[in-house]
Amino acid sequence: MEKEELKNKLDEYTVRNNFWTDKAINQFGYSLNLFTTVGIGLLGYLVTNRNKFPEFEYIKDGDINCSLVFYYSSLVIIFISVLFGFISILSRLYDFRLTRHLALTRKRFLKRKKSKDGLINSKIIDISNDNYCKAFRKNVFGKIEFVNETHFDNGTVSSQFEELRRNSKILGAVSWKAHKIQIVFFVIGILVIGFSVI
Repeated sequence: MEKEELKNKLDEYTVRNNFWTDKAINQFGYSLNLFTTVGIGLLGYLVTNRNKFPEFEYIKDGDINCSLVFYYSSLVIIFISVLFGFISILSRLYDFRLTRHLALTRKRFLKRKKSKDGLINSKIIDISNDNYCKAFRKNVFGKIEFVNETHFDNGTVSSQFEELRRNSKILGAVSWKAHKIQIVFFVIGILVIGFSVI
């Protein structure tokens, strides 16, 4: 394959990748918003229609009112689904925040170096052994240490950049996993609501 042909193929694959990345991000956003909104709506429906279900009362004989059990179970399950939706939304927002900063850091680094040395070499990061919960808490509830002048002055831009890349990748993974869990709980909640009505 000639250099020109190789360059054309790489450009074509870059355009395809950008197109499908954009589609994946948009569809993820639609799906996340849909399941979270419908989950909140279902919670509202269940709470406002509480009077259609039997009253909770202690029974000595040990008889269990299945309709009531299904009602409270569906409330809890749908609430958990909405909670995972919120976790996914928060994780996604902070992932985008880090990704925006990473792009800005690449630009600043290249402007300062003004040569090929200004390109930050980024390798594929393996996050399979990282603690997702710890990274989520640290980035969402803690103070994020972005790349600043101090990192440029003492030459630690690359290490801080890689740390932010790792955190961004973890937050992206948390977003997808939380949304998958949200969908599972949502479907289970719908089934339990169906059983409570029967």
